[in-house]
Amino acid sequence: MHRGGDFSFPDLPHGLPLGVGLLPFPTAELELPAGSLLALFTDGLVEERDQDIEVGLHRVGRALTGSASSLEELGTAVIGTLPTTPPPDDVTLLLARGR
Repeated sequence: MHRGGDFSFPDLPHGLPLGVGLLPFPTAELELPAGSLLALFTDGLVEERDQDIEVGLHRVGRALTGSASSLEELGTAVIGTLPTTPPPDDVTLLLARGR
């Protein structure tokens, strides 16, 4: 998310998730403006069987553009958007703000 409330999903190389197997994984470099928020998450946060993944991605994006100020509050806001039933997959969220 960029300062000002815009969010985007950069086009990243596809490969195995980190921690799976011993094969090398592709890397990417992104140049982010100071104050940008970087959110890394597993697919369990955005995927649901009965809806397109874009719905979940935008749900997370909207939560991250909310009025919460601390990373902890933002994380709580994102997790609060999950359905009330337990997700069928693991959910992991890592937030970092650039300086």
